[in-house]
Amino acid sequence: MKTFRLLLIFVYSLCLLNACGGGGRMSVFTPTPLTIISGAPPNGTLATVYDGSSGFPLSALGGTQPYTWSWAAAAGSSVPPGLNLSNGSVTGTPTTAGTYNVIVTVTDSESPAAHMSADYTIIVAALGGLTISSGVPPNGTVDVVYDQRSVSCRQGSPGCGCRDCYCHDGVCWRLVSGFTFTASGGVGGYAWTVSALPPGLSLSNDTIIGTPPSGSEGTYNVLVTVTDSATPAGKATADYTVVINPPPPPAIITQPTPYSPAVNSPYNFTFTATGGQAPLTWGETGALPPGLSFSTGGVLSGTPIATSTGPLPITVTVRDSANQTSAPATFNLQVFQHGFSPTGSMAALRVLHAASLLGSGKVLITGGGDGSGDVLATAELFDPSTGTFTATANMSSGRINHTSTLLNTGKVLVAGGGTVTAELFDPANGTFALTGSMETARYAATATLLNNGKVLVSGGTVNGTALATAELYDPSNGTFTPTSNLITARSSHTATLLGSGKVLLTGGLDASGQPLVSAELFDPTSVSFSSTGSMGTARASHAATALSSGEVLVEGGFDANSSLLVTAETFNPNTGSFAATGSMTMARASHTATLLHDGTVLIAGPDQTAELFNPGSGTFVAAGSMTTARASHTATLPSNGTVLVTGGQNTNTNSATVALASADLYQ
Repeated sequence: MKTFRLLLIFVYSLCLLNACGGGGRMSVFTPTPLTIISGAPPNGTLATVYDGSSGFPLSALGGTQPYTWSWAAAAGSSVPPGLNLSNGSVTGTPTTAGTYNVIVTVTDSESPAAHMSADYTIIVAALGGLTISSGVPPNGTVDVVYDQRSVSCRQGSPGCGCRDCYCHDGVCWRLVSGFTFTASGGVGGYAWTVSALPPGLSLSNDTIIGTPPSGSEGTYNVLVTVTDSATPAGKATADYTVVINPPPPPAIITQPTPYSPAVNSPYNFTFTATGGQAPLTWGETGALPPGLSFSTGGVLSGTPIATSTGPLPITVTVRDSANQTSAPATFNLQVFQHGFSPTGSMAALRVLHAASLLGSGKVLITGGGDGSGDVLATAELFDPSTGTFTATANMSSGRINHTSTLLNTGKVLVAGGGTVTAELFDPANGTFALTGSMETARYAATATLLNNGKVLVSGGTVNGTALATAELYDPSNGTFTPTSNLITARSSHTATLLGSGKVLLTGGLDASGQPLVSAELFDPTSVSFSSTGSMGTARASHAATALSSGEVLVEGGFDANSSLLVTAETFNPNTGSFAATGSMTMARASHTATLLHDGTVLIAGPDQTAELFNPGSGTFVAAGSMTTARASHTATLPSNGTVLVTGGQNTNTNSATVALASADLYQ
């Protein structure tokens, strides 16, 4: 058709140009009558661009160009909604199905103008029938968010880096809920209505959301209706049966376990459960330690009046209002002479943070990660006299896995954690001020206060690779100066000041990420490192503690197979050698080891348990447990003899690793 029109126009143009008559004489040209030659406009389809992206072009012959086009509805009809005639083309997107009779008129530019009209019928066909395509809404459960499920969440670092997500072993997910309706066909612009929804559920746009309350269990016949934006509107309905089930029987949450009571120390632990229909009623069988009682609300509380020679088993059950009873859960309680109890919580979730005991007896907590990927610049102070934390000034930048060292001046040097900068905290005014910068940005380094007042910063990582460099901070001029290199690159190692003034470095990860068995000594006099005897076992993320005898206890960590270690050994500075000692009661890494005033060492984490090392016998014995499992936390010994344990991370009941704001006191 388009080719034919072009041919006619070409022939007509030749005639105009040549205007030749017989015998070679020029003849007077008479314009041909004005005629529409483009034929009938094609039919269209609802909600579909008409005749391609450029529309349908109209054309004419005769008369005097240029032409002007217009159209109007024939009697009893209308122009197709959504279409328009502009610049000689019919364009647009039909919005209403139907049959439309139109009159198309072309006008030339002669004076007086010539007109030519033609009647056309344009049929706009409907799309496929409107249908509900989302399937059957799922059943629900009393007191459970409707259609709750997990979807993948992106990973980041550290801590996976996604808010509102749960992360475990490098896998992250988040919870979503609600059933969304979908439709196909029709024009689009769908609108939904639902009748007879179960109690507690409602329709938000196109999604059923909510939580069925107690007493709503039953079967519900639900009518779902969808309409589109056509004129008249398309409509589709569907009947569904939604069953709201009673909640499953209650199940007792067994982690964390009840922490161990300490004699003459107030105790309070609340058991929790999942499932069941509220209210829940708790019960307990078994002999409780004298001084403790168990309430129907699931609270074990009181003040133990005597230690126990061994664990006392208790069995706990819970019954819901539908008379469903949980499976029994058995726990062991042992009353220790000393143990942990909860104290005030920090203002922020913190893991891989740092803590330093100030001369005032308060404890400075700095930085760390909050478990969502954010690195903290905030800091706070713990006051042992009140058991509370209060915010102090912020650091100049966020820091994680950094160092914090109390100087002889009473100020605290905070360094590293992913930046070369360092700063000083002044307890007198509660503020931080930048000091000299390190030569290298470091994570997982060690910082040791030397007898001469300087601070040795050694090893660590940059871009994930262990460092062999070290540097000294001089408080007198606020500068860092490089030392000779370590014998071996190390990160996640330990550094312990010896009685001789030298510093013992043990284990850690080498530049290839493998745990080290070697150890070395830093001599402040020569400002250099030298090898010493090796440990019996390669270790990283372990702990080391200078004992009252001058020896160093080294315990736990993980080996080349990433297995937690239960073994321990001691370093003798006189012989420069390590010797095995008794093994711990539990394998541990990323834990803490704190020398107590009585010469024993308190070891805590990464689970909920704790134990004591007795240097006299070289043995470990179980101690009162923490209120929750903690790893990568801090442990600080204030002058009153208690041990403050702060933050860290644990694995919750959803198998997600979470940062903690809570704190415990061992006393």
